[in-house]
Amino acid sequence: MSKIDRIMVLFILSCIFLFPALTHADKDKKMENSCVTCHSKLTGKSFVGVKSHDWKGSVHQKHGVTCDKCHGGNPAVANKKKAHKGVLGSSNRQSRVYYKNIPSTCGKCHGAEYYKFTQSYHFKKLEATGRGPDCVTCHGSMVTNILTPNDIANVCGRCHNKRIGLFPYVPQKAKAVLLLLRESKALFDADRKLYRPAKGSMKAFHMQNARSSLYSAKLDWHKFDLDSITGHLEDMFNSLKKLSRNKRPTSYK
Repeated sequence: MSKIDRIMVLFILSCIFLFPALTHADKDKKMENSCVTCHSKLTGKSFVGVKSHDWKGSVHQKHGVTCDKCHGGNPAVANKKKAHKGVLGSSNRQSRVYYKNIPSTCGKCHGAEYYKFTQSYHFKKLEATGRGPDCVTCHGSMVTNILTPNDIANVCGRCHNKRIGLFPYVPQKAKAVLLLLRESKALFDADRKLYRPAKGSMKAFHMQNARSSLYSAKLDWHKFDLDSITGHLEDMFNSLKKLSRNKRPTSYK
C-alpha cells in the first residue's frame, strides 16, 4: 500500500469515528433546554425555584414535557429576555396557565381525560363562574399529586360540606368509589398475571372486556360521575368472573 493510500485510509477511518461523535454533540446541544438549565439553578426560596424542583422527578420530566410546553417561551436561546418572550403570568387571561385555560392546556396531551372533564358539572361551573376545580386542583401544577381516597375526601370537602350545603355526602362517596377503583385495579392486575389467557381465546376476550371497563371507569373519574364509575367496575368484575368458569388457571408467576 502506497503512502497516499495509507493517508486516504486513515482519513476515511477518522471520518467514520469522528462524524458520529460530532453529530451526537450537535444533537445534545440542540436538546439543551434553557428553561430547565436556568430554573434548576434557582433556590427553593423563590416561587419559580420551588416549582422547578417539583418538576424534577415528575411524570412530566420523565416524558420530556418541559416548562415551555405549558408556559410558552423559547427554550432554544440562553438570553433571559429572549427566552421569556411570549411567557404570560397565570393571571393573564391569554396565558396557557390561566385557571380557565388549564384544562385545555392539559388536554393537548391528555385528550380523553379533557373530553370527559368538559362533560362534568365542574367544568361548566369553572367556565361560568371561575370557581370550579381544574386539573391543578387535584394533581398540582407539576402533576406531582395522585390523590389517595383520604385526599379526595378532603379536596371535595372544600365545597361539598354541611356549611355550604352543596351535596355534603359527596366527599365520603368519592372516597368510597376511589377505594373501589384502586381495589378493582389490583384485582385486574392479579387476574391478568394468574390466568395469562392465550391470544384469540375466549378468556382473552373476557380479559380485554375487563380491561376496557377498567379504563372507562378511570376516564369517567374526570367526569366525576361516581355512579357511572361503579357501573363500569361492576362490568369489569363480571368479565373477570367468566375467566374462572372453565378449567383452572395456569400457575402464578
